[in-house]
Amino acid sequence: MTAAAPVAPKRGFRTFGKSGWAVAVIFAFLYAYHLWGGLANLIGVVSLLNSYGTSPDTGLWALIIGYAVVPIVVYLVALLVGRTLRTWERAVVFAVGFAVVSVVSLSLVSL
Repeated sequence: MTAAAPVAPKRGFRTFGKSGWAVAVIFAFLYAYHLWGGLANLIGVVSLLNSYGTSPDTGLWALIIGYAVVPIVVYLVALLVGRTLRTWERAVVFAVGFAVVSVVSLSLVSL
């Protein structure tokens, strides 16, 4: 009779550990910077156009809402992708996601 090999615990949110959650929280603040900018532009652009007596068209609504939503979506994707990774790998995933958010935000602002 052979002994069964020890089974490693399944990796996921329950095995994030303190360091994994610390990485997620630190990057949450970085992503919140872009979220704050998106919300400020959403409020600022709409109020500026209203002060001129016009309203944003469909394309402009898509841009300013996309600018506010992109950091949330990318953070959630990075959180889900990084749930099975080690802490340093998770930090790399969050950093790449932050770079993507930065590029998309800059592109949307430049339009």
